[in-house]
Amino acid sequence: MFNIFPEPITLLGIAAVAIQFALVTAVVLRVMLTRHPPGSSFAWILLTVILPYVGFFLYLVLGEKTIGRWHARKLRKEQRKRRQAFRHIMHTEAKAPDKYRAISKMATRLGKYPLTDDSSLKLLDDTDETLVRLIQDINEAKKAIFMEFYIWDLGGKADDVSAALIRAARRGVQCFVIVDDIGSSRFIKSEWFYMFKHEGIHIEKALPVSLLSAIFARADIRLHRKIVVIDYKIAYSGSLNLVDPHFFKKNAHVGQWIDAMVRVKGELVASLYHLIAFDWKVLTDSSIDFPAEPVWSYEYDPKDRATVAIVPSGPGTSDDANQRIILEAIHSAKQSVEIVTPYFVPGESLTLALQNAALKGVNVKIVLTKKTDSPLVTFASRRYFEDLLQSGVHILEYEKGMLHTKGLVIDGDLSLFGTVNMDNRSMHINYELMLLVFDKEFAIKLQRLIALYQETCTELCLRDWHKRPLTERMKEGACFLLSPLL
Repeated sequence: MFNIFPEPITLLGIAAVAIQFALVTAVVLRVMLTRHPPGSSFAWILLTVILPYVGFFLYLVLGEKTIGRWHARKLRKEQRKRRQAFRHIMHTEAKAPDKYRAISKMATRLGKYPLTDDSSLKLLDDTDETLVRLIQDINEAKKAIFMEFYIWDLGGKADDVSAALIRAARRGVQCFVIVDDIGSSRFIKSEWFYMFKHEGIHIEKALPVSLLSAIFARADIRLHRKIVVIDYKIAYSGSLNLVDPHFFKKNAHVGQWIDAMVRVKGELVASLYHLIAFDWKVLTDSSIDFPAEPVWSYEYDPKDRATVAIVPSGPGTSDDANQRIILEAIHSAKQSVEIVTPYFVPGESLTLALQNAALKGVNVKIVLTKKTDSPLVTFASRRYFEDLLQSGVHILEYEKGMLHTKGLVIDGDLSLFGTVNMDNRSMHINYELMLLVFDKEFAIKLQRLIALYQETCTELCLRDWHKRPLTERMKEGACFLLSPLL
């Protein structure tokens, strides 16, 4: 009898099916035994089913929030040192206004950094001016410069910053730089990286990726913070990577990138210095000792004085600190919630918090960029719009470029500002940083900036949103299934 399926192929087929079944079963059992959110668990199971073998490999590399034993051991050691350095953090909670005392307690206890009031924040909303100001501060540096960025790119004023740093090193200024291994890959492969080393600039790759490291640690955990500390007196932080928007990602076809930063003076500079030192010792493989902590003398600008704390988050460092504080801030709102973020895949808890605020009569506005450099994120984001619009949330899409600023203002007197996007990656995976600011003047400035963005926005209308094509809905649905992984 003629057999149209040769025996070897049949056996191989059976073996392939059996192996795939075993891999799916392994993922199902694993997500049941670990503390994955239900949506994330379902997404990983679905991915393992629809992508035989590949889905299992992706789960193996990206599925669990682990930084590897070596980094985890260093992390615990440095956390003990940080607690020792900031033994007084609990005594700083009372510096916050009474109405926000609960959020203040959460910030200091989760973030492990003190609430400061001898600090000043100057909001910088023009990237060109920010880079020029940064170059000026680097040119005036006399002691030490510390910088860490997710992306350090090439071209324009980014090269001017690199040149200024080399000049500083030649003057005898100590220079320490951390760049993310993936985010700054173009810079790492460029001549600038080797010039830095040649000129005595200590530059290290954060969370270096290799085949061996991918086996023992999750490869897509990234250092997403942006911090500069100069001469222990001046600091910068915010959403701006070390890039010139006139040159950065022109092939992404999303327009010029729009960002904002703060220039910091006073007591908060010490917290930012400690955070860079922490990242140097934990997230890099450097054998170079970080400079000893100086005797701090705080100088700040009284007109920009604010009560503020830094809130870092990331695997092993806190229990989703920024997500908890954002949720608590939204729950505390009585009048208004204003959000600006480029990537918005909020998940169920944040979506419900925004809906509840709107249903209570709070004026909730979310300013998003209309087109991001990640189509998956763009479509996954839109899957949440209908429920939010039905609850009375105002959604405005920025059309003048890639709006990259990340900020939140509650009732015109509480602000969150920094690197955290409203998505799973920022909330649970990457190393992030937000500034929690209890200051009405700073909140007003951030509100004015958000209002400026709104001038070139189009507000979505629920009636018109229902008329979007079926093809768009299908893309949104498909990307939404993967949203816990984005």
